[in-house]
Amino acid sequence: MMKQYAIDLAKKWYREHERSYFVVQEEGSETYRVVDKAEKDEKQLNRYVVFSIEVD
Repeated sequence: MMKQYAIDLAKKWYREHERSYFVVQEEGSETYRVVDKAEKDEKQLNRYVVFSIEVD
């Protein structure tokens, strides 16, 4: 999906579920996706994060 759409979706999910979400760029492409904190940590996606919205 496009970057701005992924960011908007992460914000929406954050408001609905009160959980942390991250927008990551797919390796080697210009597509983006939204992942939760567990998936980001499990797959070690820190270097691909372009936007995050986190719960305190």
